[in-house]
Formats: sequence, structure tokens, C-alpha cells
Amino acid sequence: MQAEKDRARGKFRGFFDRNLVILLAGGLAARLLVSIPAFADISRTASCYDAVSYHILAEHMLEGKGYSVSFDAPYKPNSTITPGYPAFLAGIYALTGRSRLAVILIQVVLNLALLAILYRFLKTRFGQKVPFWVGILFIVDLNTAFYCTQLTTETLFTFLVVPCLILVLRTFSEERFWLAAASGATLGAATLVRPIALYFAAPLLLFTFLTRFRWRKLALWAVIGGLQTAFITPWVIRNRVVFNETFYTTISDVNIYKYHAAPLKALIEGKTRTQAQEEFDREAVEGRENLNEAQRYRLYGKVARRYLLQHPLPYIGSLVGGGIASLFYPLTLGEVGSYFKGQETAGKEGASSQVLTLMSEGNIGKALGIIWDTRLRYLGWALLLLFASYGLFHLAKLGFGLRAYIVKGLRDPVMVLFLLTGLYFLGLLSFGFSPRARVPLEPLLLSLAGIGLVVKKEKKKKGKVERSK
Repeated sequence: MQAEKDRARGKFRGFFDRNLVILLAGGLAARLLVSIPAFADISRTASCYDAVSYHILAEHMLEGKGYSVSFDAPYKPNSTITPGYPAFLAGIYALTGRSRLAVILIQVVLNLALLAILYRFLKTRFGQKVPFWVGILFIVDLNTAFYCTQLTTETLFTFLVVPCLILVLRTFSEERFWLAAASGATLGAATLVRPIALYFAAPLLLFTFLTRFRWRKLALWAVIGGLQTAFITPWVIRNRVVFNETFYTTISDVNIYKYHAAPLKALIEGKTRTQAQEEFDREAVEGRENLNEAQRYRLYGKVARRYLLQHPLPYIGSLVGGGIASLFYPLTLGEVGSYFKGQETAGKEGASSQVLTLMSEGNIGKALGIIWDTRLRYLGWALLLLFASYGLFHLAKLGFGLRAYIVKGLRDPVMVLFLLTGLYFLGLLSFGFSPRARVPLEPLLLSLAGIGLVVKKEKKKKGKVERSK
């Protein structure tokens, strides 16, 4: 009995080594510090525009009003938001008396658990120094810490996606089907939280071909995709029953119509974004009556996709531009600013599309003026200094991440999978670019930065290759 206790104690100490305990303590302190505005004013947990919708859905689920974001009866069913995060909120509300403070604390715990998982993975793969530096970077990453305070999907989704990637690496390395099943289940859960993961099996298939392809790997990939499909199928059936349409979510239709096609049409044809949307609206629903929400949105998406296919080169350019902007733009200033300064003083309207349009036309000065007027002026010098410091930190993070690829190349499957994941998540944004879309990638960027900071180049000596320590 004593021997078993000693073994269990040894395993616990082996997982939570001294460095990890220090990092977790630092991470907890940093996240509680960032959470102070929400502790003082709980309404600031809805500084992000869609937090209200998640909150309403969770409350309506508990009150038996259906899956609806309507404020009043009749409660029309929603077709855009997948059920993972509202169910997560509803579960916490049911246990804590609808406490939004409890949501923040649980999301902080999930974020710290992710740090521990990432630390152990990197320690096994790259030794002691890399995970320690990654942990330090993780502690001070404001883009990650901020979303722990919001009633939005980012923290939960990131908590699922990063372990999914680790499981995928183990699946194709060890070639075990139970690991493939775990990967597929985790990916399916992540897809229920955020539908952007719906087609993530595509880069995973490419990954199998880029890393010593074997037919057994293809079978493992099929298990991953099959489990993901099994997780989301009940929601597809629900949508078929409710809307008489077969689909997973209409949010992709809304995004393509609103953030891809309409801004591109406005740019190409010299119109305002509102005018472009109105023309799409008329084309989509003209002559059709009694459409439910899903049918209307799917028609919008159909018209938008047709327009994008007619203008492939400008659209590809917008996808590249949106990905680069999301990668380099440090923070979503509208949301973060309203969180720290209060929504009454924050800019109300998004300016990203307008800024990108002006910059594409060469009006850099005008674009910077809009950024100053709508996103910076009201913040005050203290917050501006904080955001500028984080901007420099973010550029340094990207620089060390680039160095990681210069030093290690694509020989390591970790480097390949992280690159494919980044291209997938950042390549679907177009004019809807936002640092918020980068949150699930921050742990990967921080990991690459740690690798670039610590690992040294291989150098040749006397005809042999030696890795410098």
C-alpha cells in the first residue's frame, strides 16, 4: 500500500515539477489581474459583441424557451450558433445560480490547465528550457488572458484544439487507433464549440502525406474524421427537423456574405458596404416569401459564393491580406478597449473593413486617422502604453517563431502541423480579419517563439553534424 502511494506521489511530482508550479502561479496572478475590471463590473464580460447571444442562449436553454436568441416571444430558433459553448455556459449557470463570475474563474482554470498540458508536451519533445520560456511568454500574453474574461468561445475552443493537435501528433507517431478516436472526439467537441474547425480534417489529411505517408495513417485519419462527424451529426439532424434544411450551421453563409463578398463587391465596384449588402439581399430573396432564418441565410451565402467565384483573384488577395492582418494586428482594440475603459466610451462600430479598404487604395494616412479616432483616442496614455508594449511583445513573438522555422525547418512533424493549423485558421478570414481569430493559435505561436528563443542551429564540425547545446 505504501509503495503504491509513493508511486502515485512520484507521478504527481513528475507532472507538476517546480518550474510548472511557478508558471501556473504566475499565470493565475496575471489572469486574475486582467480580470479585475470584470470583477468590478460584471457587464464587462460581454465586451465582445457576440457574448450577449451566448448568454441569452444559455438562459433560454435553462428556462425551456428553446435554442433562441430572441428577447421576447415568439422565440425563433437560431441557426448560426453551434451548441457547444451555450451548453457549457448553461451547465455552469445551472450549478452556480447563473454566475458569470464563475464562468470567468472556470475559464481561467481551463487556460492554466492548457498551460500545464502544453508544458508537459514541449518538455517531452524539446527538453526543459523550451517549455519554461514558453510558459513565461504564455503568462504575459494579453490576447490570451483577455478572452478568459469574456463569455465567448475562445478559451474553451483553444483548450480543446491544442490538446487535439497533441493527440494527432501522437496518433500518427504511435499509430494507435485509440489515440485516433481520442483525437476525433476532441476535434468533434471543438467543432461543436466553434464551427471553424468543421473542415480541419483537410489539413490533417495533408499532414499524413507530408510526414512519411503510410496506409495505416490514412485509416487513422478516417477514424478522426468519422468521430468528428459523429459528434456533429445530431445537430445536423436538429437543423433538418427545425428548418427543413440539411446543414450544420449558417454562420459560414453569414460570414461569407457579410465579411467576404460584400466588402469585396464594395471595393471592386466603388460602392459602400451597405449598398453591396442591399444588392445581395435583393438578389438572394427576390420573389421568395415565408423564408425561415436558415433558408434566408443560405440564400445569402449562395449569392455571395457565386460573386466570389466570379472574382477569384481579388478574393484570394483578400484572404491573404486578412490572414496577414490577423497575424500581425496585436489586439482587437474595440473589444479590449471597451473592457478596460467601459462600453460607454468605446467606439461602437467596427472599423476594420473600412481601414483595409482605405489601405488597399493607398490612403494610409486616412486609415491611420480612422484607427486613431475610433480605436485609440479614448483609451488614454496608460492603456496606449500597455497596448504598444504588447504590440512590441507580439512582434518579438512572431520574430522568434520565424527563427524556429529557420533553425528547425519542417523536419519535425510538430513544425509541419503547427504551420498547417495556422494557414487553415488564418486563411478563412478575408475582410473579417481580427486578432480574436488568432487566439486558438497563440499557444502555437508562443511554442514556436520558445523554440526559436532556445534552440540553436545545427552546425557542421569535422564533416559531422552536431547539435549545439
